[in-house]
Amino acid sequence: MLDSGDTVTRPSSWFGYRVVPEHIEFWHGRTNRLHRRLHYTRDAAGWRNERLQP
Repeated sequence: MLDSGDTVTRPSSWFGYRVVPEHIEFWHGRTNRLHRRLHYTRDAAGWRNERLQP
């Protein structure tokens, strides 16, 4: 893993994006419609999760 001060060599024609999520939701569908939804939120202490359904 790179530290924030590390540099990465790359071709001059290349570009990229760094994605740093603040929250993520996972949805697991079920045939009985009791879908499972898990929501993760990042704060200063790390990731916190909560179950949204059912």
